[in-house]
Amino acid sequence: LTPHLSRVWCACREREKKESPENSDSRAGQGPGGSGHSLETFYQRLCDLCTNHGGCHGADRSSRIEDQTEQARSLADRLGILIHPDCCWSDYLADNPDLWIGSEHVVDFSPDTGCYGKITIPPAFGLVPAVISLPIVNLRAEPGEATTREVIEFLHATPLEYLARWITNNDVFGDDVKLASVIAWPDGKVSFGITQPQYHGQPAEPREIEKHFIEAGWLRLRDPSGHVIFFNYAFNVIAIDAERRNCYLHDGQLLPFDVILHEPDEAMERFLRICE
Repeated sequence: LTPHLSRVWCACREREKKESPENSDSRAGQGPGGSGHSLETFYQRLCDLCTNHGGCHGADRSSRIEDQTEQARSLADRLGILIHPDCCWSDYLADNPDLWIGSEHVVDFSPDTGCYGKITIPPAFGLVPAVISLPIVNLRAEPGEATTREVIEFLHATPLEYLARWITNNDVFGDDVKLASVIAWPDGKVSFGITQPQYHGQPAEPREIEKHFIEAGWLRLRDPSGHVIFFNYAFNVIAIDAERRNCYLHDGQLLPFDVILHEPDEAMERFLRICE
């Protein structure tokens, strides 16, 4: 294991000790999950901090990420889960070439805990789907032709969007993702460190994924952008990126573990015709 990811798991184990039944009295009144830095409680406290800081909800996504990141760093410091590595993010990657690097996380596995440790790749906190407008090139200069078209693309997620995603993932899929730490790199970048159980099985084929989602009450939506998207009315969330790399089959059960769950805004509801 890399030294830093080992610290992520150590932080998570310490958190679990504080949340154990023998410490139940000391956790009274601390909110969902008990510990002051459980995934749910950290999200709620960060929401409160961002509500009182206008920049956290500004129109510019980059500014929102920056402002929410600073609030998350301060909150983690107060809760004692802020980690200060000795190396910068770029040096960390260079010194650990064997790490698996995805589109959202650096990932490693701990045999001791049976969990995966995931560190978000700065400056973002994973990805979030959004409806955006793309220009259309009118080569013939035809009058009256549309100048833009709408598509769903993945944007850099804010800290609040990232935390909300995993809370929903735990609720909907019964996952056990935990916030282990917030990492403040010496170069000013910030990452979240989470842990997730190891899931065994075989990658599910698209037809198997669709079958299990529909049997579980999801509705397959038509996305002109070409993404596979399901919608769950009970939870009011869409599931996107439900691909074989993110879904295993084990003993006839579908195990989604990196599918992105997202509560659609008005633009996405209109684009996907959810309310029709």
